[in-house]
Amino acid sequence: MKMKRLISMVVLVVMLSLSLAGCSKSKETNSNETDGTQSAQSGDSKSNSYKGPSGNTPVVDGKIDTSKFVTVKMLVLGDPPKSGADKNVLAELNKIFKERLNAELDIQWIEWNNYETKYQMELVSGSDIDLIFTSSTWLNLWDNAQKDAFMDMTEMIPYYAPQLWADTKKEEWDGCTYKGKIVALPEHRKWQLSTPIFAYRKDWAKEFGIEKVDSMDTLEQYCKGILANKPGVVPYNVGGSASSNELYSMWMRQNTDYVEGPGCVGMAAPVVNKSYEECWKLASPVFDDKFLDFAKKMKEWGDAGFWPQDVMSATVDTKTAFLSGKSGIYSMNVSNYYPLFQDLDKENPDAELDAFFFDEKRGYCISDVMTQDACSITANAKNPERALMMYDLFQYDKDIYHLTQYGIEGQQYVVNKDGFREKPEGYNKDKDEYFWDMWSTRNDALEIPEYNPFKEQIDAVNAKIKPWTKMYPWGSFIVDTSAVNSQVTAINEAGTTWLPAIQFGKAGDPEDAVKQYRDALTNAGMDSYIEEVERQMQEYNSSTQQ
Repeated sequence: MKMKRLISMVVLVVMLSLSLAGCSKSKETNSNETDGTQSAQSGDSKSNSYKGPSGNTPVVDGKIDTSKFVTVKMLVLGDPPKSGADKNVLAELNKIFKERLNAELDIQWIEWNNYETKYQMELVSGSDIDLIFTSSTWLNLWDNAQKDAFMDMTEMIPYYAPQLWADTKKEEWDGCTYKGKIVALPEHRKWQLSTPIFAYRKDWAKEFGIEKVDSMDTLEQYCKGILANKPGVVPYNVGGSASSNELYSMWMRQNTDYVEGPGCVGMAAPVVNKSYEECWKLASPVFDDKFLDFAKKMKEWGDAGFWPQDVMSATVDTKTAFLSGKSGIYSMNVSNYYPLFQDLDKENPDAELDAFFFDEKRGYCISDVMTQDACSITANAKNPERALMMYDLFQYDKDIYHLTQYGIEGQQYVVNKDGFREKPEGYNKDKDEYFWDMWSTRNDALEIPEYNPFKEQIDAVNAKIKPWTKMYPWGSFIVDTSAVNSQVTAINEAGTTWLPAIQFGKAGDPEDAVKQYRDALTNAGMDSYIEEVERQMQEYNSSTQQ
């Protein structure tokens, strides 16, 4: 296998060299002077020289000049490891980058607390961050692209990220393009299906006479069983926030045909796509007659004590509560479910784990759009060329991939005799825990599978959900919100104000709360937003049918 990879790399280098050598030298360009260089997206040969936007990493006679030392800044989301091990990993990375790229990497974190506001402030402040995590589903990629927050990478990618360029199909680049400019780097080499679940204690369900929690009705029975038989346990021990939407998501997937796609507004999703079959139309689940029934049911569950009475102000680590037997439910995406088998076995080996898949009743999930986890370069980046070179290594260099994804071998992980990744002897979470939050760089081809004694259960989960996948139907459609920015802001504000309280039954009388929520959405201009986005959808859909 190593020899095959070596041969492939040699062929790639030779082809790239021939391509560069065979082209006539054209005028050096920068981001404002593109007439001398063929568009990378056109598939034409590249010029033999290229200045690049910053000018500090030019291509001269087919060779990239990295003689000037630079610092590449990268921004990721999340709370950095408390252990501080990420700093040790970064030091090792920078030894490699100094030797290979004459550069160093500086990583900045935006903690989860109020991350949306902090992230947007970073962009509007004119930050000179080079690589920045982004997402088209939950972090306003296209809205920020519309505001010119991201640099056009179209000309640069073939020069500075040739492996990514060669490994990405035209239609995949199309899905990363805004108004003819590539503004995002896709995650397209990692299989995953984002389907939301509630993890629950299967052993408790059996004790209560429940064979399987697979609906809102059986979930209710399960929670009542906990209240009746497990003193000191809160069925769903959680703290609410402005982004809480899990119960609403459960209801929508269990009782309606609505799907979340382009046009969906915010985490509260008061506006969504009508259905998979009518994916080019929008609707509001909040105005569905069944939404009031949902609100009443959540008030009933809240009053019964299914979650803390002070849920909207409570600070609870639900995962810890679940593992320790203080919560009967843990909300997550299926990707976070796989390691939970081991986590629960370590904390409570007598416990049995199972999952309530919200989408199982429908029998399908829409495949993740490849810009769900993506990376961009900010418009004011100082070192975009070297940033792309680093990104190419993140995703395709085996040694760098293992270092970024897993940490330092022998400290964060070891590979056992069977080829599985394990925690090393003496591993201490407090001083050794490490994770990498630039999720868009994941590549299944370079993974070292983690040893898991629950492989049989995990394989069963994958066997269940893989057949559910339905193709993402919206192609590269992007909502242009320029004409409805004020409506988007107001709709989102109405959603974050009302949905968390309604879904936890803490908004007072359900009928009054739902009426106020609906009034807030109407006053926010929801109808004009839907009209404008549907117009764009029909225009796009018609153009693709020609």
